[in-house]
Amino acid sequence: MPKLFSAAFIFSKTRLAAVFTVEAALLMALILPVLLSLIYLGFLDHDRGVLQGAACEAASLADNSAPDKVRADKLRTLTEEIGKDAILVSRSLESSFSLSKDFVQVSYTGSMKVPGLLPRLFGRETLPTGRTFSRKLFSPAPAIRKIRGMRYLSSRLNGKEDTS
Repeated sequence: MPKLFSAAFIFSKTRLAAVFTVEAALLMALILPVLLSLIYLGFLDHDRGVLQGAACEAASLADNSAPDKVRADKLRTLTEEIGKDAILVSRSLESSFSLSKDFVQVSYTGSMKVPGLLPRLFGRETLPTGRTFSRKLFSPAPAIRKIRGMRYLSSRLNGKEDTS
């Protein structure tokens, strides 16, 4: 059994620890860029989700009962306000919308600058973060009329007079 305070024992333990230090330093040079890339991709995914939610919200809040000019003004205000304060890394955000008689489309465009050495991994300096949402405008008035007509017919068939 080697003596604990002998030079050979101490040198062998120090040499073994030095080997682990060198291996860890080499391994960290590979792991850290991958870890940072995943973190920045998480930021990118977050911004894309926020922009998609903002586009959906703005398109859904386009009031169907308002005249076209009032609806366009309201949609312009909504697209400029919604989602801008929840963005993490996207820059040069622009919002636009297209409004027709029965269709609305809201778009957000922007880009995320890729920091440091990561552009070599991604192959470009910026990544796009824009999102678009479109939907058909729905007027609830015909559906409400049908429901009220069905209620009236149902009350007539049951022998009750509907006063509402």
